[in-house]
Amino acid sequence: MISSILKISILLFVFQLQTFEVSGFGKRQTGNATFYNSRFWGTKTTSGEKYNPYLFTAAHRYFPLGSWVEVSFPKTNKSTVVRVNDRGPYRRGAIIDISMAAAKDIGLISFGVSHVSIRLIPDIEITDSLRSAWFKRDSVNVSLHPFQVKKVFKKKKKRGRKKSRAK
Repeated sequence: MISSILKISILLFVFQLQTFEVSGFGKRQTGNATFYNSRFWGTKTTSGEKYNPYLFTAAHRYFPLGSWVEVSFPKTNKSTVVRVNDRGPYRRGAIIDISMAAAKDIGLISFGVSHVSIRLIPDIEITDSLRSAWFKRDSVNVSLHPFQVKKVFKKKKKRGRKKSRAK
């Protein structure tokens, strides 16, 4: 009885430490960043929305869905703000996957995978004017490319068994 209570209390303690570490709004991380290819266009993300390469979105393992993250790329001295709507990246050493539009904005496309620093933006810094500017940026970017790529699957012909002609 005592050992099970002790195990539960240890688990709760560890869980509280992990949530405290992740939810720290001054949280900065550095590591490799990758970007989503356009072949994932239209696939569902963890948040339920469909991936669009022309929106400024990202995938992060721990940050809450719907939170805003500033991605800084030191090689080009550029930064952009993306919204977390998916879980990932599943590549070893990568800390964030960003969309093609965000990668193009900071100049990451020519590098493919490169070192970036990210910062979780607290809700205090996000005002209505900033939020509307970011949504306007996304809508303008999407309006430039309104057509989705449709995957065309060719139907394979069925091959029948050849009849042997035994005499």
